[in-house]
Amino acid sequence: MKKAFAPALVLALAASWTNAAAAQQIARGTGGAVAAAEENAARVGIAILNKGGNATDAAVAVAFALAVTWPEGGNIGGGGFWTSRDAAGKVVVVDFRETAPRGARRDLFTKAGRDGKPPSSTSGPLASGVPGSVAGLALAHRLGGRLPWKEVVEPAVALARDGCVMTEAVSRSIAEQRERLAKDREAAAVFLPGGAPPAPGTVLHQPALARTLEAIRDRGADGFYRGRVARELAEGQARDGGLITRGDLGIYAAKVRQPLRFRFRDAEIVTTPAPSSGPVLAQAALLAEMIGPSALERRGVASAHWLAEIEKRAFHDRNLYLGDPDFQRIPQEIFTNRERLKRIAAAIPADRATPSAATGAAREEKPSTTHFSVMDGSGAAVSVTTTLNDSFGAARMAPGLGFFLNNEMDDFAARPGKPNIYGLVQGDANAVGPGKRMLSSMCPAIAVIGGRNAFVWGSPGGSTIPTTNLQVLLGVLLWAETLDTAVAAPRFHQQDFPDTIQYEKDRFDAAWIEGLGKLGHTVAERTNAETGKPSTLGRVHAIARAANGQITAVADPRSAGAALVVKPAP
Repeated sequence: MKKAFAPALVLALAASWTNAAAAQQIARGTGGAVAAAEENAARVGIAILNKGGNATDAAVAVAFALAVTWPEGGNIGGGGFWTSRDAAGKVVVVDFRETAPRGARRDLFTKAGRDGKPPSSTSGPLASGVPGSVAGLALAHRLGGRLPWKEVVEPAVALARDGCVMTEAVSRSIAEQRERLAKDREAAAVFLPGGAPPAPGTVLHQPALARTLEAIRDRGADGFYRGRVARELAEGQARDGGLITRGDLGIYAAKVRQPLRFRFRDAEIVTTPAPSSGPVLAQAALLAEMIGPSALERRGVASAHWLAEIEKRAFHDRNLYLGDPDFQRIPQEIFTNRERLKRIAAAIPADRATPSAATGAAREEKPSTTHFSVMDGSGAAVSVTTTLNDSFGAARMAPGLGFFLNNEMDDFAARPGKPNIYGLVQGDANAVGPGKRMLSSMCPAIAVIGGRNAFVWGSPGGSTIPTTNLQVLLGVLLWAETLDTAVAAPRFHQQDFPDTIQYEKDRFDAAWIEGLGKLGHTVAERTNAETGKPSTLGRVHAIARAANGQITAVADPRSAGAALVVKPAP
């Protein structure tokens, strides 16, 4: 078959991408744009647009390229959510969240094993759900793609087979997870040659991943869920004591969901329903609108108080009500019921914090993702968030297949009443069950103004995703900030439990911190749970399109992502 991306071209382009710090993080122009966590993958999307592909084609190509170039979160061993809206207004929402294997049971992570301890939901063979990414991307392409499937997958094959240049950002992320990756022989062989991460500038080849991607390129989703890849994945699980079987892979199906829509000021917001946290974003945004711009003055103490109280209540409802709608009725309508929300808003004290226990959260109930955004010349938009859950997922590579397995089983209420790795204490609606989709914080979104896709955005970050997306939304539509200003602005997070406002270090002054303390809030710097070091909140990748067709693409300055346009502004 003729290669869409010749090896020499891949390496020549990659040589100019080595310095991640040089990556463009704000780009303006026309003709389409991509904003993603990693520049190699973003350039693949631009190349697809330049070849006549539409936003769907480019998004699928970027997703597969990220599986090669952004191993900590870009994945084919995980899952996610897809929101797209074309220029004519057709919306497609695809749920390709992972599912629990059929052998999973409610007590999977509470029943003691032979060693007298229950198994881990974050590491080891039982931590992984059945991957959904390949099925979801295939379904999205079938519903909206223009170019042939092989043509949009081939760039990822070429990057894995012929090599891509290691960037500083990827090398650093491998170093941060060196201890976990070293425990897996195949992961260590690829990403820790000689015991250390490949140095920036090194050309990294991933032949096992290339063979897996070739099977997907040639056979579509069947290349992953049936045949050699499925057999080897299931055999590896059986050897290691995991639960994923060929039968689990063979019956996995991505689902088209009804989009969750709500109005915020002059815009219609389109996002994902349960089992995502789109309802959380909706409830928080609508409560903010009801509180009003006079109370939510731009990024002040009073504004932070109101938003923390709003976020606390939205997470309370998330943890209590949300789960897989295919297994029980999920009352999503309550998250946008304005009469209910008016009562909630009226009960929020203006002058003091509400303890989480007072919200009714004291009950028996049971960050590494990546997001990218794409727009094409017609104004069609795609917003996609995918995940392995933890950074590099379970830090275990599928034997012989070249991709990392997720540790998404921890996103169930694996231990009723106990927090998962993001501190969330969840309800019975999200209990472990065979074939069930675990609740997700992801909520990729598109804002529509005057019938056109005005901006598209999303973020990784585990439980901080809904609050990150909310604060960007407020920045653009409530405080009239430009997209790049809203993305770069300081962020904070409240998720009900722990009852703490977490804020980004050195982004808020002492008066802000002291003012919230006087209102009764516990306020603390956001830190990495593993290292204890200061941590940022989210990594937003977003694109805005003005009525005249001018595009602004933004990669969050908190990371070394890339924002690229088809035709740069002069």
